Amino acid sequence: MIEGKRFSQVYLDKGVPVNDSVRMRNRLSAAFWEMLHDYQYEIVKLIHKETGAKVPSNIAGYLFSDFIEKCDIRDLLDSITLIIQYLQNAGRTRLADQWHQFVTRVFKEENVGYRLDKKGGVHFFIDEEFERNKLLLIAGLGKQLAVKEAFEKAHKFLDEDPPDTSSAMRSAFEALEILYKHIVNAEGKDRLNATGVKNKLKPRLLQYLVNNPTASRAAEHLIDGLCEWIEAGHMYRHGQKVHEVLPPPLDLAVIFISQGTSYIRYFLPLADQVNPPEIHSLGR
Repeated sequence: MIEGKRFSQVYLDKGVPVNDSVRMRNRLSAAFWEMLHDYQYEIVKLIHKETGAKVPSNIAGYLFSDFIEKCDIRDLLDSITLIIQYLQNAGRTRLADQWHQFVTRVFKEENVGYRLDKKGGVHFFIDEEFERNKLLLIAGLGKQLAVKEAFEKAHKFLDEDPPDTSSAMRSAFEALEILYKHIVNAEGKDRLNATGVKNKLKPRLLQYLVNNPTASRAAEHLIDGLCEWIEAGHMYRHGQKVHEVLPPPLDLAVIFISQGTSYIRYFLPLADQVNPPEIHSLGR
C-alpha cells in the first residue's frame, strides 16, 4: 500500500498524456500567486518582450492568474521557461528550483505530455520508460560519439512541434548503422541491411556468446527481429519512388526508436572489442 498519496494519484487511470489541462492551469495559477506574486511586474515585461503575448490588466494591476488559465498553451509553456530564467538571472536560484520542481510535479500528476529540462525548457514527454531508456543509453555512449550524436538527434526531432517522426526514425536508424559499421569494420558502401546483419554481425555475436549455448540460440531470434526492424526503417528511410510517404504516426516512431535503443545497448559490448571508434560517423 502506498501511504500518504492522494487518491487520484494512486487509483485513477491517467490514460494517454494530454496536451493541456484545466487542473494544470489552475494549480500553476495558484502557485504563481503564492510563490511569484512579488516578481510579477518583471515577469510580465519579459513575457511581453519575448513572446508577444499580452497579460491582461486592470486598475489594480496585472491579472496573471487569468493569463495562466486562459492563454494559448504555447504562451503558458513559454512563460514557465521565462519565469525560471528570470529567477535564475535575478539570483533567485532557490525559488527557481522550487518553481521547476512544482511544475515538474504538476506535469506528472496531471498527466500532461510535457517535461522540463534542467534549464527550464519545455519538451514533449512520451512516457517515463521512454525517457529512462534514452538517458541510460546516452550515459553509456561515451566512447561512441557518432552514435550518440545521431541518437540524440532522433530525440530532438521528436521534440519539434509537431514531432518530425520521419527524421526521428531515420536518425535512430543511422545511430544503429554507425555502431554496426564499427563492429564489423565496414568498408566502402557497406550499410546496415539484413544481409550484412546475418553474414557479418551475427557471427560476431555468436562468437561473443560461444560459451553460452542458450543465449546463442536466443540471440539468433533477436537477429531475426533486428532484420525486420531494418526493413521497417527502410520504408521511411528511402521512401517510395512514386507516391510521397506520409510521416509515421508518433506511436510507430516511438516503438521504432525504443527497439533501436535496445539493439544499440545490446550490441555495445561487441563494439568494445573492436579498435576505438572514430569521433565522426564511420563511412558516411
